Amino acid sequence: MRALPLATLALLTSLLLSGCDSPANPPPAWQLGILVDTSGPSASLGISGRNGMQLAVEQANAQGGIQGRPVELVFRDDAFNPVQARHAAGELIALQVDAALGPMTSLVAEQVAPLFSDAGILLMGGSPLTRQLAGRDDQFFRTLSHDNPDARAIARHLREALQLQHLAVLVESSNSAFTRPWLDDFTAHFEALGGQLHAPIEFQRDPQTDFAALARQALASGPQGVVLVSSALDTALLATQLRQQHPGLPLAAPAWSAADDLIGMGGKAVEGLVTAQVFDLDDPSAHFRAFREAFEKRFGQPINTASVTGYNAAQVLLEAMRQGQPGEPLKQTLLRIRRFNGLQYEIVFDDYGDSHSPFYLMVVRDGRYSRAD
Repeated sequence: MRALPLATLALLTSLLLSGCDSPANPPPAWQLGILVDTSGPSASLGISGRNGMQLAVEQANAQGGIQGRPVELVFRDDAFNPVQARHAAGELIALQVDAALGPMTSLVAEQVAPLFSDAGILLMGGSPLTRQLAGRDDQFFRTLSHDNPDARAIARHLREALQLQHLAVLVESSNSAFTRPWLDDFTAHFEALGGQLHAPIEFQRDPQTDFAALARQALASGPQGVVLVSSALDTALLATQLRQQHPGLPLAAPAWSAADDLIGMGGKAVEGLVTAQVFDLDDPSAHFRAFREAFEKRFGQPINTASVTGYNAAQVLLEAMRQGQPGEPLKQTLLRIRRFNGLQYEIVFDDYGDSHSPFYLMVVRDGRYSRAD
């Protein structure tokens, strides 16, 4: 039998190798888990965060994926419930996802972060601000500060700008991983400025929660204002009751409350409320305007802090996957790169996957957030 020329053999070999990457044999997809609340009391926050994450992935896939591989999303609902959250995390771990995004709350983050770390799966948090996960050599990373800078700024504004001295506090205990440390920081700064807080009134949110009774209890001590350390929904409900009983009463709430659709939920009841936001949602820059337009076109809803946070978290994770070296764990890739471009600020991770974010002190005026300072 006649031997084939070397050039012919080379051509056949090339064709065979190129066939390995043909449409009939596409490269395997990346699998990213998304774990947020889509059915519980923080569902609005979770859905907004999820939509931001999803948009970032869809844009990456439209540009050819990551390292030539498409990215598939695996969604799980944590329901803002520790038991369901651990079960949902277990399902994602069993599927051996390449990494996961979420959750959006501190309560759930404290439950699931150790599970992902034990499994060696990178978890990029959405908006959990708990201190309990800071300074740990684990698989949990996040793009927001955990040291409550808004607590200090809001305390100073209430005491110095508004000249308030006596305040009542309503604090939601269901997300105590965030609410109690935040209140501790606020209390320390407000009292250092000569202010006084009445004994905090704690409540556990459930369908039977009597918000009118909570408002009456807060007003019974005759405060000059009320601080609401609660989710956007509960802040809106409490503000409605407080303003019905005491129109014009000064109100304040942490940035956590403003991360969701607080104004849409509270309407006129949250006018004048002092809070903070991590992002300038009116940013006129071209790249932020492009994000806003793409998000609103895709999901038919306006952006909020949660959606921007989710998008940032996903973009950071996708960039790490894009720059990953063969055999390099995602955690090491993130720590090697360290600095990532966010929509409005540079995200820089320390050795433990923690970072610091700016914030803006805001007041609700005419149905929108305006700078307070």
